[in-house]
Amino acid sequence: MKVQKVNPLYEQIYDNLKEAIISGELQPGERMVDAWFAEKLSVSRSPVREAFRKLEQEGLLINQDGAMLVYKPNVDDVVELFEVRAGLEGMAIFLTTTRISAQEIEDLEKCIYRVRKAFIEKDLQEVVNQNTFFHEFIVKASKNKRLIDMMGNINNLTLLYRNNFFNYYYVNDSFIEEHIEICEAIKSGNPDLASKKMRDHILHDLEQLKEKLNEQKGDQSGA
Repeated sequence: MKVQKVNPLYEQIYDNLKEAIISGELQPGERMVDAWFAEKLSVSRSPVREAFRKLEQEGLLINQDGAMLVYKPNVDDVVELFEVRAGLEGMAIFLTTTRISAQEIEDLEKCIYRVRKAFIEKDLQEVVNQNTFFHEFIVKASKNKRLIDMMGNINNLTLLYRNNFFNYYYVNDSFIEEHIEICEAIKSGNPDLASKKMRDHILHDLEQLKEKLNEQKGDQSGA
């Protein structure tokens, strides 16, 4: 990790730590000691603590009996997050369908092409990147600032979950067909249909994830 004395130090430290948590460089459950990071980055403990506070507010760090730990995802939390996403992204795409430009629709279609290509080439990291782009693009195209801000924190946790449960996502390419249907609903100018397609898509992802996790539990109990 590197910091430059241009922007506020705590923001740079926050950005570095957030990326390290989401990527898995900092492991779930790992203890975060402000003095250690301060020494590593050659800064005082104050900006490190400020970065810790911001990460805690976003749910990426948790305070457990005075110790700051990297958040460890669990299945119940994933279910709750997907349920919230279904509601918020359903609203976002409703607004997007009434406000999106022709160029933005073209950008969405290009994203679908890229994710299909990545899936065929078994480039799973690029599949994650393009899937993330698809969902975040639709939220931003809603042009609702409060909704965009609310989804920002949720997206950080979503990425963390995807990295921790990586092997349980994208077991088949059904999500790509669902993205196509979502895009077609947007192009038709039908916000109700687009909203339904998005909610169904997110909840379908959730059911697939739960099924794979249950299979894993069964395999472990039978081992």
